[in-house]
Amino acid sequence: MKGMKYLYLTALVIICVCGCGRNKAEKGAVKTGPEITVEEESGPGSEDAVQAEDAVKAEDAVQAGDAAGTEDEPEAENAEEETDMADSIEVFTQSSIRIRNDIGTIYIDPFQMMEEPRDADFVFITHEHYDHYSPEDIKKVAGEETVFVIPESMKNKVGEISDLISRAEWVKPGEAYETEGLQYETVPAYNTIKPFHPKSAAWVGYVLKLNGKRIYIAGDTDATKEAEAVKCDIALVPIGGTYTMDAKKAAALINEISPETAIPTHYGSIVGKQEDEDTFAGNVKEPVKVECKIHF
Repeated sequence: MKGMKYLYLTALVIICVCGCGRNKAEKGAVKTGPEITVEEESGPGSEDAVQAEDAVKAEDAVQAGDAAGTEDEPEAENAEEETDMADSIEVFTQSSIRIRNDIGTIYIDPFQMMEEPRDADFVFITHEHYDHYSPEDIKKVAGEETVFVIPESMKNKVGEISDLISRAEWVKPGEAYETEGLQYETVPAYNTIKPFHPKSAAWVGYVLKLNGKRIYIAGDTDATKEAEAVKCDIALVPIGGTYTMDAKKAAALINEISPETAIPTHYGSIVGKQEDEDTFAGNVKEPVKVECKIHF
């Protein structure tokens, strides 16, 4: 009986020892099995995974930079366009203006021209006074194909250049036009109290649409309600006084219509002094930029 009990206890010990060994072996297999090995070789913390993640981040950064650069391009183009547009405007004596543009070479009220380029694609006349309608100077700039834009009220007063006018647009105040691809508007130009430029004469200023910009050439005018309603990016206004606004009143008009750039005209020769441009610039408020283009 004692022998049987001894054999039973011995068998039980052997079974326990074998079972523990098998459990330990299985646990070791879990730690070193192929699934765990694969995870250790290519998991989130491995060297290959880190490099791949860095590459993705670098590509995202490049794409973000390209997108940012693309967004900035239109603003840069607009800034360059604005600069080129202002640079393309020249002011000679009085209100004699030339604008060179993709659509052509445009003169407004050519007067006392030193050269005879005869390169005008367009000649705009604001009114009939000799320093704005000068047949002698028109003949210096006009060619055979020049298009004339003239107030309708002057139709019977341009006999001296009738041989040059083969193509003309006769305009009225307060209208919109398109001539040979050039879009523009007319703005009434007159004195509110002075007698020199009566409203009944139907003389005009112009707003030219060039390169997406609106350029206001005021002509001989005071700060009228029509002038105060103009929407423009660049404004050329008379500042010499006597027959038009003086420098301070012209500055007040500019502050009202708030263009990007203001260019003074009609001073320093027949009326007004060269110093008027300083008075004008000193009274124009930021952010309007003042450019004085008349050379003395």
